[in-house]
Amino acid sequence: MTLDSSVYPTEVPATPKLVPVFVINLKTSYDPEAIYVNSTTDKTLQLATLSDGEIKTVPNSLGFELDVSGIHGFDDLTSKPSHGATILDCKLYGKTPNGSGVYVKYAGVVQFLEATVKVLTKEEKLSRFEDGYITCNPFFEFDDKVEDKYKWVLKENIIGKGRFVRDSDDVIYVQYYAYVLRY
Repeated sequence: MTLDSSVYPTEVPATPKLVPVFVINLKTSYDPEAIYVNSTTDKTLQLATLSDGEIKTVPNSLGFELDVSGIHGFDDLTSKPSHGATILDCKLYGKTPNGSGVYVKYAGVVQFLEATVKVLTKEEKLSRFEDGYITCNPFFEFDDKVEDKYKWVLKENIIGKGRFVRDSDDVIYVQYYAYVLRY
């Protein structure tokens, strides 16, 4: 079977606009816990336990809202040290203001750039969103009582730009600004 070259795209589409719609703010229980290190396969696994968090609406031109509180969950952090990056596999559980259950899962990538490493190694308390490469792509599920105004997330591609910070007790927070695409 051969591809028909006459249908190959020749024009690059316009770059979509990213519209910020909410912030994810997650508190870890403690620094990520090493599960295993396998130098033969160049792979490590760590577990980050998330003890509290929230999702808060960012006022936006689309009128989208999303508010979730009492978030807890975990993130499996799979690294290949030779690549200088970690793949995220996060699962979160929370409630909307009316008590509806929310399940959020996301994949993402953390590149070990200087600002990120300094927060993770306790050399710094804060990194700016612009100084790191921390991403997520959250997907949502709700129970059947969820408010209609939140259902927009079920049909959007959401992209998060993140950072790590430490509070006054040296606890790590993971924070993302979440965006939707518009053309």
